[in-house]
Amino acid sequence: MATTSTDGVKTTSATDAYGNTYTTGVSKEGLKSEDFINLMLTELKMQDPTKPVDAASMMDSQLQLSTLEANTSIVNAMENITAGLNQSAMSDASSLIGHLVEAGTKNDSGDPKQYKVYSVEGKDGNVTLTAYEITGYYDEYIIGSTEDKFDSLGSTDENDYFTVYDSNGKEHKLSTKDKTYDEFAEELNAISGVSAAVSKNADDTYSIKMYVENGGSGIASSGIDLKYTQNNVTTYAEEADTLPYSSVSKIY
Repeated sequence: MATTSTDGVKTTSATDAYGNTYTTGVSKEGLKSEDFINLMLTELKMQDPTKPVDAASMMDSQLQLSTLEANTSIVNAMENITAGLNQSAMSDASSLIGHLVEAGTKNDSGDPKQYKVYSVEGKDGNVTLTAYEITGYYDEYIIGSTEDKFDSLGSTDENDYFTVYDSNGKEHKLSTKDKTYDEFAEELNAISGVSAAVSKNADDTYSIKMYVENGGSGIASSGIDLKYTQNNVTTYAEEADTLPYSSVSKIY
């Protein structure tokens, strides 16, 4: 048995009992149809006239080679398409960073869980989001300013009132007459869904810091002008969740 190599094509041949040489194998990575045709022509030139090569068998082999070639091209094309789709999914998913999303899950109250997306990762064709679940919404109010938390609010009229409207629109009306900052904070803290306390500011003054659950609240005063600032506060879970990009059902 002998092996020859021409232009990267390896041909293995053997000699029969009559001294005739015949091909037993051909190999080449990326063998193309034209290579097979050249080999077939060479085989025809070298064949034993008394034992001609079966043309049907050679054509069948060529057909199988062509089919293999076509299948290989299809696989390569599909791999390119898949890579393109994965890249597109990564690009689309990255636009969610910083946004709030829902992923089809619900909390103990039956409401959809909401998450804030912090990063995106693609691995083995799967795109996932790293996100933190939102645990609560609050309205934050910083009310008034004084040198001492036991100072008076400055209200001496029984018709002076401060009103808190909670997230459900319910009105909570409190008198401010003869109240200190500390006393008034205690009364605010007694309202359901409201937490309040006197806090020290960076400039060593004191203000009442009040939080109203679920947001959508409001405040108003009558007869007394208590200056305030309002902020919206969102709280998140301490540990991040990993969400499949395909599970995102709503984007805010």
